[in-house]
Amino acid sequence: CDIAIAASSIHLSLLYHKNLPFSLVSQNISSNNIGAYTGEVSAAMVSEYVDFSLIGHSEQRSYFNATDENLYKKIILALQYDLKPIFCFGEQKKDRESGSYLSIIETQLENTVMLLNDKDMSNLILAYEPVWAIGTGENALPSQINEVHAYVRGVIGQKIGVSGASQIPILYGGSCNSKNTKVILSQPDVNGLLIGGASLDIDHFCQIIQISNLSQSD
Repeated sequence: CDIAIAASSIHLSLLYHKNLPFSLVSQNISSNNIGAYTGEVSAAMVSEYVDFSLIGHSEQRSYFNATDENLYKKIILALQYDLKPIFCFGEQKKDRESGSYLSIIETQLENTVMLLNDKDMSNLILAYEPVWAIGTGENALPSQINEVHAYVRGVIGQKIGVSGASQIPILYGGSCNSKNTKVILSQPDVNGLLIGGASLDIDHFCQIIQISNLSQSD
């Protein structure tokens, strides 16, 4: 499997060298390109070190009030600097309980990635993060995960066709660990994992990588 590490921005330059066995990911980028935005990290700043940038991570949405308009600007800037956006989306617990989760997710996509042209869409990675399953130990059921992934692939397919949509990786993130990795990756529309807390334990993270590699070869 392909491995990418989303290190803190202050560590990216320390980790970077040309022959790394994994890719580097920026945890976030500013929605502004150039200007007096003290404390922000722009796409230009990190583009020397990373191939990818997370955009719309649930914590950015929850704690920093990231809007769809703001996230769309970040996607455009990432693409401008040849960074592959890893665009995160997902519902709150209240949306899941009310049954409106699919329409909430579709709106998140319609206001952002669905505004891109076909070529730019083909450079995306998507990541489903049900907010209620992040850091809670309460991961979504495999059937719930694949339902959302298949739905999203269908939404994308309406714009760029079934074949094009099948080429866009959709990752799952939310209380991933070595015990549930295999069953999550066995779902037909899941192409990888966006791992949070479990990656902080290097032995645990290596187990997940080993299981992922075995799952790919099955």
